[in-house]
Amino acid sequence: LPSEWTNNFKLKKGNEVILTSEESGELKIFPERIKEEKETSIIINYDQDFFRDLIREYFRRRDIIKIKKNTPFTRAERNHIFAKVSRLLNLEIIEEESQQITLQNLKSDIPMKKMVARMYFLTKSMMDDLIKNPNDKEVLNSIIDRDDLVGKFYFAIIAQQREMLESKWSKELSLVEVQDLRLFIAFIELIGDEIKDIAKRILDKERVNVKDLEFLSQKYELAYNTYMKQDTLAAKEFWHQEKEDKKRLQHDEKLLRIYEFIKDITDLVI
Repeated sequence: LPSEWTNNFKLKKGNEVILTSEESGELKIFPERIKEEKETSIIINYDQDFFRDLIREYFRRRDIIKIKKNTPFTRAERNHIFAKVSRLLNLEIIEEESQQITLQNLKSDIPMKKMVARMYFLTKSMMDDLIKNPNDKEVLNSIIDRDDLVGKFYFAIIAQQREMLESKWSKELSLVEVQDLRLFIAFIELIGDEIKDIAKRILDKERVNVKDLEFLSQKYELAYNTYMKQDTLAAKEFWHQEKEDKKRLQHDEKLLRIYEFIKDITDLVI
């Protein structure tokens, strides 16, 4: 093996490597991941920037995150922390004291592509439920709640992506694919936000054209499959229809915005 490559990944004699065979006939070699047994821990202060600090350490894949305050937490402050922690996948509260709350990052070994698919199917089901049950308050509220789960997967995927980019390798994806997926999940997350807002609009007695939602649902499925298959012909057909599609949706700014995010997904097909 090239010495520059082995030095880059700090491989020594006796370390194992992973060999995979591609359909094209290519052979790929990956360094076997050496898991760190040492647990990493960090203390962050509970202040106005607390959630930003929490996200930063979550992305760094810290094992233990301790949230401290110089005075005892009030009930409102504890509830605020619980609400923020609930937005992050696999982050659990394991200990509570009067001035400190300890979190354990259980991390996730779910393959990234599976989590991306989960984000898509969650948002697609949110859209389809809007179409099937536009007047059911219980369904509309469940759509709003489901967007929180979309956000959890979004943050968890980013944490995995950062780890892959820092280690400069992945068995599952090339580094280019990792970067493209970062944009892909951003569009899915934005689509989820817009669907949630439409559900809120309907609860506020605003009307939404169900036929237009059906149209968007079909376009969303097409864009997702186009990206996953990297189907350039399907992407070109989508682009050729853009002007006509936008004309159909120009009466509703939010629906048009969803279409833009869906179209942006096809732009990632090269």
